[in-house]
Amino acid sequence: MLLMLSAWLTGLAAPEPASAARPLVLVHVMPWFETKAVSGHWGWHWTMGKTESDQGALASHDRPALGPYDSSDPAVIATQVALMKASGVDGAIIDWNGPDGFDDYEMIHRNTGLLIAQLRKAGLKFAVCVEDNPGHRYMQANQLTREQAVAKVAAAFAWVDQHWLNDPAYVRVSGRPVLFIFGPQFLSESEWPAIRSTLKNDPLTFALPHLSHRAGIDGAFAWVPVSDGKKVDAPTRSAELASLYAREAKSRRPTAAVAFPGYRDFYAQAGVGKSYGSIEYLDGKTFADTFDQAMNSGAPIVQIATWNDYGEGTVIEPTVNRGTRDLEVVMRRLRPDADPAELKNILESFKR
Repeated sequence: MLLMLSAWLTGLAAPEPASAARPLVLVHVMPWFETKAVSGHWGWHWTMGKTESDQGALASHDRPALGPYDSSDPAVIATQVALMKASGVDGAIIDWNGPDGFDDYEMIHRNTGLLIAQLRKAGLKFAVCVEDNPGHRYMQANQLTREQAVAKVAAAFAWVDQHWLNDPAYVRVSGRPVLFIFGPQFLSESEWPAIRSTLKNDPLTFALPHLSHRAGIDGAFAWVPVSDGKKVDAPTRSAELASLYAREAKSRRPTAAVAFPGYRDFYAQAGVGKSYGSIEYLDGKTFADTFDQAMNSGAPIVQIATWNDYGEGTVIEPTVNRGTRDLEVVMRRLRPDADPAELKNILESFKR
């Protein structure tokens, strides 16, 4: 199966380069899933410490078409990257906590390296979205002082700067590597600029919209607009995104627009926290509408949120219920002459 996918990836033409007429399209990937068959145990992101995965239950309202998978499995990685390339996206933004630290951080780091290697092989690009929130966890566990926790988070950014930002396959805008920060939620308004000044590759930094006007942040990346457990309807969702895009364009700041299929998290069901809210999928219309709105926003990057966050229900990779529906939306827009059967053929190759 791996040889078949490798041959297919080699034969498929590279995505049409992004231009003034088309932004870069990147999928946000979570490389954090573990299964007993591969890793020796079921990871938190399949169970949330609640479900009985040995009996087939998952901490998700969706079920992957690949089956519950391990993010370190070479066959899974090759299949996911093959699906990405077939859809026409330019690459992936990988959610990352640092090279070491709490719980599954080292595992996520290892899997990130495996995914990057496969993306390079396929001729696709990559970027990382760094979580600075681990700083809170270091302090809450009484392992580190505030100063030590900041140094630990700073070391993660230094690692990215040294090992990835100068990689030829790394995503660039206007010649600068792009660096996404899911926050900054831990770092203060003085701590982040101090870290930013040490990065030698001069990244173009994107942060969550409400935190993006801090010193040392260049622009905002839009995200799924849920909060306070509320149900967000289509007009509200569309207006909120339009307002963000217009505001950032007026200020002449770079923006990463967002597309997403809907939102339905599993946190309340698992008893690990309150739900953030919900956005209906509308039989694929939510994804098609947000994708088109993002592509027409004038932003240099469109981020699809997400490839595979099963815990929040923002998955566009093939699932049992939705099949390849969302990837076909992407393919129709980015590879209009392609046959959607390519996607199904890739899935069948994995199952053989």
